Amino acid sequence: MKKHFKFCLFLGLCMAVATVSQGQVIMSLIFGDKLNNEDNLFGIHLDYSWNNMSLSGAQNPLKSFNLGLFYTHKFDENWHLNLDLMAKYQRGAAGIAAYDLDDPSLNTFYAGSEVTRRINYFSIPATLRYAVQGTYFVELGPQISFRLKATDVFEADLSQGDLQLDVDIRDQVQRFDFGFATGIGMYIGKDKVNAFGLRYQGGFSDAMKNLAGKQTHSQLAIYANLPIGRGKSQAAEH
Repeated sequence: MKKHFKFCLFLGLCMAVATVSQGQVIMSLIFGDKLNNEDNLFGIHLDYSWNNMSLSGAQNPLKSFNLGLFYTHKFDENWHLNLDLMAKYQRGAAGIAAYDLDDPSLNTFYAGSEVTRRINYFSIPATLRYAVQGTYFVELGPQISFRLKATDVFEADLSQGDLQLDVDIRDQVQRFDFGFATGIGMYIGKDKVNAFGLRYQGGFSDAMKNLAGKQTHSQLAIYANLPIGRGKSQAAEH
């Protein structure tokens, strides 16, 4: 079972990278060298994150790998605008106590188990960066996310074997999520085009419907922005 899962994860990652790369090629054909030059950078954004939700009772963070595109415009050496288009973006929490499933037999199997809440979004964080000497930067800006899929995963370890139940909770999750992104990072490399950083993303709005108290997202992520086709652009400039 684990081998199948790892293979599916690897296959999905390859497909996601291929999709993002195809999108970059299309954008390059439309805009040409304007995408990657001295003032503009365009390429792949990827990050590894730890997620939680307020008042969810979660005991553990949900770990997720996120993937998308980024565009950075440098107004000057200090001020930069960064826009991420996150096509694969997951939030949620892990270690949530099991709740009533309105089915006595299912409640028997999953009583005392833990739930992993996975909410997939299309997300757009837009941050303004201030860079020191064009290298180290801080960033802050709004983030809007559009809910695509939401699932509560129940897992039970029984003597007969492991059980898993996926419950579709899309009707319990708000379609839009509004929040913010802030962090620190640095540009590395000879031309300072690759960006690496640490980012915190928090929520302003309730992610869940009809629940008492604030149910907001929080996420801590290590990320990288890697331009594509930069070498060709530099060759064209020279």
